[in-house]
Amino acid sequence: MASQEDSAVNPAGKILSVCWNAGALAASYYDIDQLELYAVQQAIEPRPQYVLLRNLVQRYRPLYYVITGPAYFLEDCREVLGVPAAVAHQPAPSDSVDQSGGNASQPSNVKIVEYTAQSQAQARGRLLAHKLAGMPPESSERECRTFLESIVPFEQELLVTSVGNLLLLLDTVGDTLSPAQLVTRINLVTPSTQLVIDGLTYEALQIFDASRHPSGFKCGTDTRGLSVYSLFNKCSSKNGEEWLSRLMTQPIRDRAELQHRHDTVQWLLANVRYANQFDQCLKHLTNVGLLYRKLLQGTARNVDWKMLKKNLYYLYSLCKLCALTLEDAQVAGTVVQELGQYTRNPTNALKHVLYTIDKCLDLEKGDEENKVTIRAGLDPAVDRLREQYDGLREVVLESSRLGLETLQLDMANICVTYLPSFGFVISTQVDEQLQRSGIFQHESFDLVFQADNTAYFQISLCKELNDEFGQMVASMIEHELAVQTRLTTFVGTKFPEVMGVFKLAGKLDALLSFATVAKMHRYVRPLVCDGAKVLQIQGGRHVVLEHRRTYRANDTCVGETNHHLVNVIAADTSVGKTTYLKEVAIICYLAHVGSYVPAAYAKIPLLDSIYTRLDHPESIFSGRSSFMSELYQMASLLQNATASSLVLIDEFGKGTNYLEGKSLLIASIEHLLKRGDSAPITFVTTKFTGIERFLPTVHRNLLVRVHRTPTDRQSRSSTRTSDTLDVTPDDPADPTERLKATYQLAFRAVAFAVMKYHQAAGGQAPATESVRALMEFTPITRVPEQCLEISHPPSSRAVQQQHNRHANDDVTGDGT
Repeated sequence: MASQEDSAVNPAGKILSVCWNAGALAASYYDIDQLELYAVQQAIEPRPQYVLLRNLVQRYRPLYYVITGPAYFLEDCREVLGVPAAVAHQPAPSDSVDQSGGNASQPSNVKIVEYTAQSQAQARGRLLAHKLAGMPPESSERECRTFLESIVPFEQELLVTSVGNLLLLLDTVGDTLSPAQLVTRINLVTPSTQLVIDGLTYEALQIFDASRHPSGFKCGTDTRGLSVYSLFNKCSSKNGEEWLSRLMTQPIRDRAELQHRHDTVQWLLANVRYANQFDQCLKHLTNVGLLYRKLLQGTARNVDWKMLKKNLYYLYSLCKLCALTLEDAQVAGTVVQELGQYTRNPTNALKHVLYTIDKCLDLEKGDEENKVTIRAGLDPAVDRLREQYDGLREVVLESSRLGLETLQLDMANICVTYLPSFGFVISTQVDEQLQRSGIFQHESFDLVFQADNTAYFQISLCKELNDEFGQMVASMIEHELAVQTRLTTFVGTKFPEVMGVFKLAGKLDALLSFATVAKMHRYVRPLVCDGAKVLQIQGGRHVVLEHRRTYRANDTCVGETNHHLVNVIAADTSVGKTTYLKEVAIICYLAHVGSYVPAAYAKIPLLDSIYTRLDHPESIFSGRSSFMSELYQMASLLQNATASSLVLIDEFGKGTNYLEGKSLLIASIEHLLKRGDSAPITFVTTKFTGIERFLPTVHRNLLVRVHRTPTDRQSRSSTRTSDTLDVTPDDPADPTERLKATYQLAFRAVAFAVMKYHQAAGGQAPATESVRALMEFTPITRVPEQCLEISHPPSSRAVQQQHNRHANDDVTGDGT
């Protein structure tokens, strides 16, 4: 299956199963790395927006999809999932759970399951048949259902179908693991606690820096360049990096969990000595889930058991360190407290597994023999067979010593072992010295095979011992495998608990990274308020730009002393409008992942979504023009934004002509204002500096700030850009100066048009009538025309002619 191959490249890969019907959606996903299944509770999902589904795809980026629903939903999934081939295929009822994962017309990573009563019953039966850790070994079907109902709400039919179809897919993986071993735990996820952010917003805010080729090739390739993630990635372990990525791709609106994270960061900042000690333990942790999979598959070598023991040792040491902090009252409600309290349980799995591995396996001797070795004294039968085996190995080694020393080989690199397929063999590493020794041509040493830079030889004594003692050695190996099987079974029963502690350690590592960044760059703890529509930021800074150039802090105040929910900022030059919007969005985003924020003070409302119309990456792969992409973003924004949303609109309408763009922007703002106090907190930036004349500026929820740059400043600023926002009005008070500046703008526009005509005409000067026509049809507002009239008042003769023309118009009835 595709997910198996991809999981080796992407260990954090996921398989997503979605079930949609009649405007409701339920989903579940399987985490390949953690061997855990997550069930996303059923929620309202209107068509065609599919906000929740798009958010799930953006968050988890699955390697494989299982799709269940009616035909029109399957067709919609083509656009939502971004697959190039059509997925609207209705299989026959007998193929409702297709073992091959689709037909030839389907993408290789999409599986279609028809939503019928038969498929629902099959999915429900598969879920009820699943055995989880913690279930009694001989539990009845009723007891299994009672246990599963404590985890999965069976009254949600779509959710049961989604989870059941995912388990049915895992049954066809073809792995050596049983489904019970593949899914060690089922976790329930509530969509109402998730903060909705679309993929384009992630790209615009540079949360994860992803390169996008114009043709769509390598579309979305993660380059991990200069981004919010790269600046926050101070983790000590790979486990911590995966958790940091998880926290930053899954912002939440659960106030209790946010307080839990902020309390942890605050405690780590106040206890740097303990934080440094935690770091020393965390840096030794690796991927425990991958090691456990090798144990279950029976492919674990001595080095894997040794790595597992190392992880468990440092994980237990971390918990013991955290236990030393429990006397501190400030540690309450933090991840540190959870880890510390775990060691106070005398039956904790970490201690038991560590003790069992140390008692059963001799890892040091296993390194010497390059195999898993049972510790002496554990099983008398194994000890007796082991004693005979060691004696035979010594005989082989002594018999071959003279020949090996003659070949000038280092005996420290020579090992005698028993391979079930070949019997006793002499193994040594293939290096330059071995090549020069001539052992490959020596008649006494028969090369059996060569693999992994290791060569295996046999001498005549090896073959004799194989015939005489082969049965004895096979019996010893059988006894050792039985001990390993019992050990693996014991570790398997404790693994879900161990994995839970391991996840807490990864979360601590990610929050420790938040604390490190907060201390380095003077971040503050945000005050997240629930129910109050207040956004107050003092001295806010942009996370990325403040590291690259001088950046002036900005203040934001919405709802504290005013009701200005819709804020419009108009400026005709580059004064940092876009940067300001991104600054506000990133600060709100960081507050919802549990981090401190770059500001002197921040009071953030508990948001349910962040929608933006910021820069959009152009790509012919999308099949849309720039302006069409803008319209799609604005349509999604206006339809889905709620009273608890944050909306950011940057220069909407610039992709079309002036009048249409301005009209669309004004209509969008008026649409938001009609919601009154239920409007989302909105920030709009535009270059239409005359927009205040078309908006109801007296509206209690609207605030319009206009920044007009004088001509001399505008010409200087055209060669540079600013990353700071300055909306202070600085237009000259003298109307004559304003008139002069506007006239210069109009003159430059006409001069540019004349120049273009001059180039098109092959270098010939335009005629007077052509210049006059250019003056009339050049797209300039009426203000420059008035400037021309004021600057060059008409002569008395021209005034008389104009008067006569108006008189004639009155007579003919054409005048007004």
